[in-house]
Amino acid sequence: MSLVKFKSKLKTLKSRLGKLLFAMGSAPMGVALLLWLPLWFVLDNFLVAGMVAIFVSFLLAMSVSLYRLNTEKREEGEQDADVTTREHGNE
Repeated sequence: MSLVKFKSKLKTLKSRLGKLLFAMGSAPMGVALLLWLPLWFVLDNFLVAGMVAIFVSFLLAMSVSLYRLNTEKREEGEQDADVTTREHGNE
């Protein structure tokens, strides 16, 4: 496999993982329910598994929300910078 093909496959994998994380971040209770059962068997405690699942799912949701906010701010800053450079260029 050539390096170019590997890079393109890596980009598609990154894109798919990003979409999956955004989808998981928008439904934290669904993620908690999915995590709860395996954690129950691993930790061998129903209540602790539930608390850990809820904590991890809301931590994931918080991280996704912060990432979205930061990218929106960055995009707005770039748009503002483009506007100011155009204004100064016309003077």
